[in-house]
Amino acid sequence: MDSTIKLISKYDQTLIKVIQWLDSNGHSNTEIREIVDMMLNFEKDLKANSEMELTKITYIGKEE
Repeated sequence: MDSTIKLISKYDQTLIKVIQWLDSNGHSNTEIREIVDMMLNFEKDLKANSEMELTKITYIGKEE
């Protein structure tokens, strides 16, 4: 599960870079900017629940 957690973190970092690029290149008011922003900033409950699931799976796996 460590690789999955790292992968999700890298996705987040990539989305941040995409937002920065879009903003610095005059694409702040575009549909793709809105979609990336939604995934990065407004899906926090989904992200938190996913992290809890991964932590639970990792914890259970260590007990076995």
